Amino acid sequence: MKALERADIESVLFGGHDSIVTQVRGYQNYDISDYKITAINNPSKKRPWTDTKIKSEFWKKIFDDLQPKSYADFGCNLGYYVFASTFSGVPSLGVDYNSEYIHICRAIKFRHNIQHANFIETTLASWQLSSCKYDLLTVFNVIHHLYNRTEQYLEMEPLITDFANKANKAILFEVPTEKDKKGHKWAMDTGYSEQLFVKTIERIFSKYVKIEGQTKERPYYLCTL
Repeated sequence: MKALERADIESVLFGGHDSIVTQVRGYQNYDISDYKITAINNPSKKRPWTDTKIKSEFWKKIFDDLQPKSYADFGCNLGYYVFASTFSGVPSLGVDYNSEYIHICRAIKFRHNIQHANFIETTLASWQLSSCKYDLLTVFNVIHHLYNRTEQYLEMEPLITDFANKANKAILFEVPTEKDKKGHKWAMDTGYSEQLFVKTIERIFSKYVKIEGQTKERPYYLCTL
């Protein structure tokens, strides 16, 4: 599937053959070596909903509490959470439909010989057909795109069901609501809403917890099967 826009990458600085650290800047911001990954605050006020350092601290608390044996990040972007999970000793998978992100992530993986981080370029509709499931799945800021842009589900029930089919224990969603500028932009004139999302997860999951996000228009929902 052809990406609808170029990847949001500002720079990936490998630093030459003797450099031990790769510096990644863009939608995600971090430094990575063979043995360590360090989240970086957004260098500007751009993308207020996705400051990697702030989000990574929140993600780590969820991750440590659930102690998953396997992890996948759908819409993995530049791969921060996949690499962070792998450095915690958990085999991890990054999924994105944008080949630019996947190629960058694979280059970083091979540059630093990170064995148990893998990346695949595919859509949710295709990925959910595979039999592999993961203890923890994260879905950050892509629901509105899948609903009425990249895959055009146009219904919440099959969209959330396809994610639920890939999880053994829990899914952490970050949901751009209809009050979010991009949520509204990509889903206006459709039935997309936070209320519809909540009604759907109530039917599919045994329980859920709503958690404040980096912006009030993009809350988290931790859903347990």
